Amino acid sequence: MTIGTGAVLMAIGAGIAVGCSAIGSGIGVGIVGSAASGVISERSEKFGMALVFTAIPQTQAIYGLLIAILILQAGGFLGGTAADIPTPAGLVAVAAGLAVGLAGFSAIGQGIAASSGVANTAEKPEMFGKGVVFSAVCETQAIYGLLIAVLMLALTGILSSDFSVEMPVAIGLVGAGLAVGLAGFSAIGQGITCSSGIAATARNPGAIGRSLVFAAMSETFAIFGLLVAILILFGLGLFSG
Repeated sequence: MTIGTGAVLMAIGAGIAVGCSAIGSGIGVGIVGSAASGVISERSEKFGMALVFTAIPQTQAIYGLLIAILILQAGGFLGGTAADIPTPAGLVAVAAGLAVGLAGFSAIGQGIAASSGVANTAEKPEMFGKGVVFSAVCETQAIYGLLIAVLMLALTGILSSDFSVEMPVAIGLVGAGLAVGLAGFSAIGQGITCSSGIAATARNPGAIGRSLVFAAMSETFAIFGLLVAILILFGLGLFSG
């Protein structure tokens, strides 16, 4: 069986999706896991709470894995029939991989916020819910990347193994993937703000509202990336069928 360029690009797209998002999740989990280990070294009864916070940054890798499986399924990799895939279809898979993979680095910010949640909840159990809320704020960038990746695959027909997408459209989608994916790095700054917000709320419960406002300011940059990605999809005519 001869493997064409389109199949190779699809494999690369799946690799970017799961590889980049796994790097982000790995670093994020490592940051919060380090704080969790410090907490349970002195208070072993806090293991369950620490485990919940440590699991939060793992979702980005799950998003990347989901997109990778969708790409491999659509391309026939799971059935061993990936030979005849046009190059533009493979390029769409790369674009989807960039969207969800790069956005997966938002897990680093989530890990920073969650580490503060672990430390403060260990001292004040009533901070658990608030710590989870602040940590979850950084998830939105990853959701934006997942949304755009799914839209790319669905609107171009890749999900239904319709590989009739044209090359100019496929190249344009790479731009959309970069827009929403790179904008996802804003979650790192948001995580730093959320970390301080958790500490501020632990000292003064009335500070939660204003701290969330500060945290939301970093979100605007991710929304810029999402908006540009949607505009690219619209401009390429994907929403008009």
